[in-house]
Amino acid sequence: MTTYETFYQLHHLDKPFILANAWNAKSAEIIEQNGYAALGTSSGAIANSLGYDDGEKIPFDELLAIVKRIIAKVKIPVSVDFERGYTDNLQILTDNVDKLIEAGVVGINLEDAQGEDIYLKKLTAIRNHLVKTNQHLFINARTDGFLQKLDSPLALTIQRAGQYKTAGADGLFITAVSDPSVITEIANATSLPINVVGTPKLSSIDALAACGVKRISMAVFLYKAAYSKLDILSKQVMAAQSFDPLF
Repeated sequence: MTTYETFYQLHHLDKPFILANAWNAKSAEIIEQNGYAALGTSSGAIANSLGYDDGEKIPFDELLAIVKRIIAKVKIPVSVDFERGYTDNLQILTDNVDKLIEAGVVGINLEDAQGEDIYLKKLTAIRNHLVKTNQHLFINARTDGFLQKLDSPLALTIQRAGQYKTAGADGLFITAVSDPSVITEIANATSLPINVVGTPKLSSIDALAACGVKRISMAVFLYKAAYSKLDILSKQVMAAQSFDPLF
């Protein structure tokens, strides 16, 4: 079984799987060592760790270099937070996809923050390119209606789920949703496997499974927790004028 096939099947199990989000080779190695079946990258974590703001401020080639180092370090499937594709040019978009696949990436998140019209053009271009070149890539369609506080976000999300599935999406990633009943309604309205981010209000895997969720991400939260610990230790060493807090 290929890593792509393994990753695809993870989305169709009875119980949702947890996708930890890495930002460099070492964090990816730790994730794999602790038994995770797959990992994703966090665009925000990678960008921030290299001194960039999130939102495609990091050049794609720098992102690709980090992705290559991650994939060289682990054997589990790796999905990449592709944001908006790092371009609006469809030829460059599919070239970027080719570079990710060549590196060993099995999946991407593609977000619709620019609106569904341009998003559908991008999604369709990627799917058609994959078919034409006989390549495989799990396309996780990220929809931001709730995050952007658009009108009637529930109805909009269900509408987009249908459009994105028709255009070739393999999964539906819903951001900024915290009401289990809303998640359940969306899951019941689409055959696409649902991905959400674990949050304080959505921390129970069993509860999310009951909503119909198939994939639970950590987004940038693992990165933030790690660096919060670094901040605490740095302060303790300075306050104590001792290295004891490190040991």
